[in-house]
Amino acid sequence: MARLIAPHTLIKVGDLADLKPVDSRRPLPHWALAMLQQAPYVIVRRGPQDGVIPVGIRGYQKRQRFPALLPVERVTPDQLVTPQQVIANQHLRQLAPDRLALPAFQALQRATAVLRDYHWGVGGSLQFELVTGLPMANENSDLDIIMDLPPQDLSVTQARALLQALNQTAAHADVQVVAGQDGFSLEEYANHTSNTVMVKSAAEPLLTADPWTYLRSHGRDDGTIAATGETD
Repeated sequence: MARLIAPHTLIKVGDLADLKPVDSRRPLPHWALAMLQQAPYVIVRRGPQDGVIPVGIRGYQKRQRFPALLPVERVTPDQLVTPQQVIANQHLRQLAPDRLALPAFQALQRATAVLRDYHWGVGGSLQFELVTGLPMANENSDLDIIMDLPPQDLSVTQARALLQALNQTAAHADVQVVAGQDGFSLEEYANHTSNTVMVKSAAEPLLTADPWTYLRSHGRDDGTIAATGETD
């Protein structure tokens, strides 16, 4: 693919032999191979995509995470599922009632109303379950929200109000504001405990006094595929 793929995007792997460990001395563990047999999906990680895409394999347990690489030429647009597409395609409606009763999925239902004026999606265990059908979420799962950089910056007061509206259930709602490969925690911004906010980028985390301006000036100049599959 000619353009970069945004972090948090799921890729359905066509040929598992294409997946290579980041460290050739560390082969894919048994749990990762078993997981890929159940659902051949990997998650795009931040980082350069020079010929290969940095991805992660996730298992049922938090400690089961494994970094790998996938050749760019082996990925086509129809293999991608962005967090935003999970919401747009209404995967939540396909969920069984017992799964829908989990706190994190209850929080996700609430978020659809709270975030109606934003372009956003769901990441983490909920995204993986909604796409693959595997029971990844549990009673203690957070709601991971991936929010595209909105047209207007949010003040600290507005960010606090939005997070308060999202956190009305037993599940904690965590919001990442993203543009391209860059992103920051809305909660860190809202807490305002420091004069700077950490921005995660393709290269390394950095601190900035104004994460909104940083994302606007840097977040989409890398040609990263946006939620719709297009660049801005």
